[in-house]
Amino acid sequence: MKKPLSLIFLLIGQILFYSCHIPHDREIICYDNFKKATDLAYRNPSNPAALDSALIIVNRCMKCDSIKTAVVDLKIRLLIALGKFKEGSKFIDSLQASDFTYPYKKKLNHDNFIALNFASYKDTINHDKVFREMAAGLGSYINNNNLKSKEFQEAFIDLNSIDSAESNRQIDSLKIKYPGEAKFLDFFKH
Repeated sequence: MKKPLSLIFLLIGQILFYSCHIPHDREIICYDNFKKATDLAYRNPSNPAALDSALIIVNRCMKCDSIKTAVVDLKIRLLIALGKFKEGSKFIDSLQASDFTYPYKKKLNHDNFIALNFASYKDTINHDKVFREMAAGLGSYINNNNLKSKEFQEAFIDLNSIDSAESNRQIDSLKIKYPGEAKFLDFFKH
């Protein structure tokens, strides 16, 4: 009778031991895979085979919650580098706003893939139209929300990279809304 009882306790102990270590081990594996993908992509930025391999590795990291935003960002960069614009917009659609560093990044990245797809077909009219809509949407996001400094600065830099003329037009009004960002905004004034 003692033997089955001790086997039960041994089995329960093993289950507890392994259940405590599996999530931690999974995170270590995720981080290692992410590092391998990053190294592979950055060492071979113009090699499609290396970028495809990095993308395969990154896909294995998508369930790694502790580094998900970094994984999403790297996957977006890889899809852009590989010219997989339709796949990129579908990927963005599959995500939540919380999968990005800031909520506006979901729409911004989705629309960027659409614009890049138009550009790949030499459709500059629709490409430019999407970029104007991106700039207007991001400008509204900045103006209609009370963003913390780090998000404000990143959103403004994104706006400036999309449409520097639009960002320059908004500087004076943004100085009023975000007075603590005046020095930051002055850096961009033309």
